[in-house]
Amino acid sequence: MEYTKKNTEDPKLLLSVKEACKLTGVSEKTMRSLAYEQKMMVRIGKRTLIHKKKLEKWIDYQVRH
Repeated sequence: MEYTKKNTEDPKLLLSVKEACKLTGVSEKTMRSLAYEQKMMVRIGKRTLIHKKKLEKWIDYQVRH
């Protein structure tokens, strides 16, 4: 039996709006507004995705100030 170490960090670069809402606890409307204002929104076709690293950076900034 081979042991494989599970990756604890999510490899996704982009999150759906719903995933970002689940992580942060904010509403979809608020997340869409925030993502647009902070330029972390990525559009691929009709899908709206949130750049994960930019979201994390914004949250870190908010915590520090």
